[in-house]
Amino acid sequence: MRTTPQRATAWVAATLKWGSYLSAALMLVGAVLLLGETDRPIQVGPPMPLRLLPGELLDASPYAVMQAGVLLLLLTPVVRLVMAAISFWLERERRYTLVSLGVLAIILVSVFLSR
Repeated sequence: MRTTPQRATAWVAATLKWGSYLSAALMLVGAVLLLGETDRPIQVGPPMPLRLLPGELLDASPYAVMQAGVLLLLLTPVVRLVMAAISFWLERERRYTLVSLGVLAIILVSVFLSR
């Protein structure tokens, strides 16, 4: 299937737009949940480990909801690179596909090396 450049650009733009909207909504929901809880102290310090995030989200922890919003905001550009690589691949633009995948690889390697 061959895509048009306009459609590919629209996909990438929609990824960035909706990723930022959803992350902002999650952070807002977490802040509202936090305001509704009078018995929960303000959390100061490092964020919770990612392995604990699903369980905390199931418990409707306001901090987990806000952290999920921040995580989504950080992942949005990565998803954008994946969308760009796919659209370039479908347009048979191999050079730009490789550039997108190269940038994605640099980001992923830097994340794993920082751990």
